[in-house]
Amino acid sequence: PLEEDVRITGSPTATVHVKSTKDEAVLFAKVYDVGPGGAQPVLPSQLVTPVRVDGVGDGRDVRLTLPAIDHEVESGHRLRLVLSSTDLGYASPAAPARYTVSLKGGLTVPTGLGDSGQVAGLPAWVWWAPLAGAAVAAVLLLTARRRTTAPPPDPALAGVPLQITGLTKRYGKSGDRYAVRDLSFRVEQGQVLGLLGPNGAGKTTTLRMLMGLIGPDGGEIRVFGHAIAPGAPVLSRVGAFVEGAGFLPHLSGRENLELYWRATGRPPEDAHLDEALEIAGLGDALARAVRTYSQGMRQRLAIAQAMLGLPDLLILDEPTNGLDPPQIREMREVMIRYAAAGRTVIVSSHLLSEVEQSCTHLVVMDRGRLVQAGPVAEIVGTGDTLLVGTSTAVDAPLAEKVAALPGVASAAVADGGLLVRLGPDGTARDLIAELVRLDVPVESVGPHRRLEDAFLTLIGDPA
Repeated sequence: PLEEDVRITGSPTATVHVKSTKDEAVLFAKVYDVGPGGAQPVLPSQLVTPVRVDGVGDGRDVRLTLPAIDHEVESGHRLRLVLSSTDLGYASPAAPARYTVSLKGGLTVPTGLGDSGQVAGLPAWVWWAPLAGAAVAAVLLLTARRRTTAPPPDPALAGVPLQITGLTKRYGKSGDRYAVRDLSFRVEQGQVLGLLGPNGAGKTTTLRMLMGLIGPDGGEIRVFGHAIAPGAPVLSRVGAFVEGAGFLPHLSGRENLELYWRATGRPPEDAHLDEALEIAGLGDALARAVRTYSQGMRQRLAIAQAMLGLPDLLILDEPTNGLDPPQIREMREVMIRYAAAGRTVIVSSHLLSEVEQSCTHLVVMDRGRLVQAGPVAEIVGTGDTLLVGTSTAVDAPLAEKVAALPGVASAAVADGGLLVRLGPDGTARDLIAELVRLDVPVESVGPHRRLEDAFLTLIGDPA
């Protein structure tokens, strides 16, 4: 037993003689702090030294260096050196063997004091290294704060869900290849905005910057007047479903949503969980593990997660992937109702027919740039083809007469009237006057172009 307290600081050492029935021995060395009477042995820091010794068939002396520790042993305690052939933290040899180990000399332990009992002098770096580290940390902290300090909120934009100004993002460290370049547009409350563009147009990159997941190389994003940065508080007013959602597969759909909301730190009553679950329409599947869900079910659960808390700005990236036609129609109605309550929805989708039916406004991108932005009716209605509705059926001879009119490039019989394509000098006003002169029973005249036609016209030939 120790006669006085000893503080071990460093690596204990010992020399042992090892014999084995095999040519090698694998041992695990430990030093325990054992209380009086063998009570309560303590392994400091749970440290173990694995040792592999070769050429020990006839016996060999081996010097062991045990793990470095900083541990105080009280007076009356003993130190116990243990050598075992197995340890829970390591794999052991598969072949059986018998080891014989004996201690040669004592166990040597380093202490914080020298043999003279005086405090040893400390090297100079012990003093200057912490001071230098603190100085470097202070410099990094100050410069990081300058880099991350967000500009103050803009009161004039407090009611504007989103305004993007001059947004730019380069590919990697490239100086001339852009994922998004000088993008600017604005979204107002109550709008359902469709973000359109071919693959590689920069839509998802824009949404990721909007969520603070990646930083822009230039420009600014403001949500309700607040500049967006990673972890910006205003993002609590944004619900997003971008590039899929991750769920814990062993939990049920309901448990995943509840766990997600608890992670936000907000009160449970603010989640509006029942409304989100009604939107998801998963029924009894909510009680099943998510790993049993189909792709469409996972998609609906992800959309419900984005709607938790009924955020003021909802961002959906390809929300109809994996949904069947009835579910797509239901999703369309959900977005329309959601915006009608005074909130705003931004949806990125390749289903142009759905965008045309559900969105009020469009932003069309191509190769990272803005091509056109505005109301859907305005973008779709800029074509040169008109549908003339008539009260009675129109025959082919009348269509030929209309086609021969000045300013008309062609005319054909269509369901409910005539399909007229204007020439470069033609206008809808002149056409109506000529139709009246020909006694055509005109009931209505309007643009006849699908969003798909407008989209292809705006982005040009993909080749």
